[in-house]
Parts: sequence; structure tokens; C-alpha cells
Amino acid sequence: MELSLPKSSYGLAIVEPAILNRKHDGNFMFFMEIGRVFFMLSLTFILTGLFLLQVWKMNESGNMNLNLCSNEIVLLEFACVFLFEVAISREVTETMTCFSILWMAPAPKSSSTAGAIPNLLNRNYSPACTDSPKTGAVLAASDSGGRFSQMFRRSRSADDCQWKLDGISNAFRVSSMLTVAAPKLLLEILLAYLGGVYILKSADEGAMVMNTLAVVFIADIDEVLYTAFTSNVVKFNLSHMKTVDVDLSNQTRVAMWFASSVLCPLITVAASAWIVLHTKRLDCPDYMWSWREVFAGLLTS
Repeated sequence: MELSLPKSSYGLAIVEPAILNRKHDGNFMFFMEIGRVFFMLSLTFILTGLFLLQVWKMNESGNMNLNLCSNEIVLLEFACVFLFEVAISREVTETMTCFSILWMAPAPKSSSTAGAIPNLLNRNYSPACTDSPKTGAVLAASDSGGRFSQMFRRSRSADDCQWKLDGISNAFRVSSMLTVAAPKLLLEILLAYLGGVYILKSADEGAMVMNTLAVVFIADIDEVLYTAFTSNVVKFNLSHMKTVDVDLSNQTRVAMWFASSVLCPLITVAASAWIVLHTKRLDCPDYMWSWREVFAGLLTS
């Protein structure tokens, strides 16, 4: 199985610091790209956090519309929350892929553990990459010539310029997990709950549909920033970087099938139903579940 990083500011923040090379990219582009990548990552965290804070404030300042406290439109409420939770589950899947790639990326060839699962407690490696080819992230590697001549020389074959995570150090794996993947996962969990409650506290049915699209947009901030502020060359390199190959046993295949085809849908449905019922019971006095009201709402609609 082949794993690839998401095409977003998160994926870029993982791979580009490992690929950038002062020799090939030059000091100016090296430090500019490092600053730009982590500025985009910080901006993604800040904007997502600001939106989450505003959503939380709106949830706390208002209760559900009493006209929506009945069970007549509960199926529409569940459908909106479920669609939103599905969008968040897609983001969580991407985050788990980032963890898997960082964990399973090939170890440095000079290590005795090459080809095996990396030992995160091994402190022998301090650089980001030990054995991976340092092709440069902006300029293609060149064997001769100065920086000015490299800018006007044709690049070598695509294989020589392909981005790879081969040989990343254990320190780089851990730092990327802590600074990119873990905060991303935390924000997604918060958004999954706060966004679901925000949908249910809409003024009416039309606002509920529009609010669903609004909170889904919050989850796409990283892709919007990446698309707007990343050059086509960098986008191409990230899209065509070397994937991380993972050998799967039949037991692993069954476990992955069960997780994606059975467990994930069940968790999404259960989370959506819990958010709907939990919010109604908190904000609606004397709320009681009634199948009769559900069917009456279907007939009316």
C-alpha cells in the first residue's frame, strides 16, 4: 500500500523542511521557504482557532430555537450534523495518514534498523534527513555552477528532483508529529463537537443548511491557504512526491477494512446522533423523543 501526504499546508509543513537544502536552494530561498511554510502553518492554526472560538461563543450565547425543539425536523438536523461529521472524519483520516507516514517512512540507510519500524527513542540522528537525496525544494540540484548559473540551467530527470521522505531522522519524525499532526487532530476533534452544536442552534431550516456549509469551510482552511500561496512548482512536487510503501499482512488488511467500512461509519452515526440528542436535552425544556412526531414531520414535509 502506498501512503501520500495531504495536499495542504499541513502536508507541506511536514515534507518541505526535510527537502530544503541551503546548497541547492541558496540561503535566501532556504530561510524564506522555512519562514513561509511555518507562517502558513501558524496562520492555519490561528484562523481555525479564531473560528472555533467564535463558534463556541455563539453556542454559549444562544439556545436552540424553540420551534426546532420538536422531533418533526430531527431527520434534517441529523442529516446536516452527519454530513458535517463525515467531512471531519475525512480530515481525521488524513491526520492518521500523516502519523502513519512519519512512523513508517524508511529509516536512514546507515542505521542498523533500516527497513524496520523506526525506534523513536534512538537519539543518534539530529538532522532532518540523513540519507535522503537533498534535491532542494525550490531549485533543482545541480552538480556544477554557481547559484546564478543554476537558475538558468535545465533541471535533471524527474527522479532526481522527486521529493522523498526516505531517511528522515527520528527527531524529525517526533517534532513533525508534535507540531503538525497532533495540533491538527486536536482542532478537528474540537470542530467536530462545536460545529455540530452550532448547526443545531440555527434559526430555521434554511439557516441550518447554510451553517452546515459554513462549518465545513472551517475544516478546509489549510487547503485554501495552500492553494492561494503556493507556487505551481511546489504543488507539483508535493503531488508527485515519492509515496511511503507499507507492506500489509492479511490481518492488517482485515483490520483496515473493518475500521474504514464498519467502525468509522458507526462512530460517525453514533457521534451525530449523540450531538443531536445531547443538544436538544440541554436547550429544550421537557424534550422527549417521539417516533410519532418524526413520522408526522415526514408527512408534513
